Amino acid sequence: MAAQDGPAPTSTRASSAAAGRSPAWTRLRAFGRRWPTVFVYAHRLALYLLPVELITGAILYFPRLHTSLIAWLPLTLDIHVWAGIAFCALLLVPILFPLGSRLLASIDWVATFWLVGGLAVTGLALWSGVAAAMLLRPGAFGLHGILTIAFLGFVLYHGLVRVETAIRGGDPERTTDRHSRIPRRTMAGTLLRALAGGVFGTAVFGWLGTAFATLGQGGAGAMGALEAAPRGPSGGSGRPIPGFQLYTVTGGYPTYDPTTWRLSVAGLVRQPLSLSQADLMQLPQATETQAFHCVTGWEVPGVVWQGVRIADVLRAAGPQVAAAWITFDSFDGVYSDSLSLEQATAQGVLLAHHANGSPLAREQGAPLRLYVPQMYGYKSVKWVFRLRLVTDRELGYWEHRGYGPDAFLGTVNGWPKGSGLGGFF
Repeated sequence: MAAQDGPAPTSTRASSAAAGRSPAWTRLRAFGRRWPTVFVYAHRLALYLLPVELITGAILYFPRLHTSLIAWLPLTLDIHVWAGIAFCALLLVPILFPLGSRLLASIDWVATFWLVGGLAVTGLALWSGVAAAMLLRPGAFGLHGILTIAFLGFVLYHGLVRVETAIRGGDPERTTDRHSRIPRRTMAGTLLRALAGGVFGTAVFGWLGTAFATLGQGGAGAMGALEAAPRGPSGGSGRPIPGFQLYTVTGGYPTYDPTTWRLSVAGLVRQPLSLSQADLMQLPQATETQAFHCVTGWEVPGVVWQGVRIADVLRAAGPQVAAAWITFDSFDGVYSDSLSLEQATAQGVLLAHHANGSPLAREQGAPLRLYVPQMYGYKSVKWVFRLRLVTDRELGYWEHRGYGPDAFLGTVNGWPKGSGLGGFF
């Protein structure tokens, strides 16, 4: 009787599939099956989260990517923060579910604890608005990037060595004592030391960055050299301040003619003004030593700003009773933002023309930029050429793209925490 066609038995299909696999793949599968399920899923989750963190981090870090994807920046920041929280939380898995005799060699888990612990500390300092975290912010941005590169190198080493050893049929766990067991207390202590080391390292890194920046600028920031800064027209000949990430929403930096440039004060004023740079220099000059905070997390501490207070400009223009807000327009033709009269005349707010003893660089807003120390940097409009006094708030460039209109330090993308308006927060 002829055999009938039909599906092969399950066991036969499985045997055929196994026979078709390479010995290397079979060894890798066999190695994976020796691990507890919770660790298999933890490694899988880490492999999913790592590229998400690298891509979103690159968008937040590199100015060219940052500018090209400017409309997606709020969402990118939210994804980066929450994926990072999930990634760092994986450190608890080997403590809650110890492997015992199957624990990897010390270099595998100790290095992971220290590198990811440092990423957790620096990331928290960049994200959190609490005072203790903000104290670490000057060093957190740079160290976060360095630790990311170091951890990526370790992951590549760790993965390649283990896969290569498993393919050869060896033992990629590399334990010297197959029955050794690392107590939870030891692993928890290592994690706590890694977190404490991250705090200390971030503080030292920030201090070193400030010290080297001061030396590179000839001590201008520390010695208040702006009092002797040159007074007169400037074509944006200053050098960019070290530590700043240079952003532009137009893909380039606008130019101007210092001999014809004017600051216009218009709108609800009794006396419209058109001020040259020389006119601005005739107004009372003010100096403020304040940090610059970017909403994406980086900070440049101790910048010495010199300029004029907005109250002195408004005194000459005479605001009308109906004037309640000031819109600051940039001559890049795109950017603008607004402050209430109270915010614009608060302590430390300047229309700055010098920083750290030199005229502003073109990349940083020459000849005149707004500086608001109480708020994140997107409120400090660069290349200011016009002040318009109006009755109602006019949303700025970033606010049309999801940022909050009151960007006080400690908020999330300019929105108060818990407001429900700042993405996931």
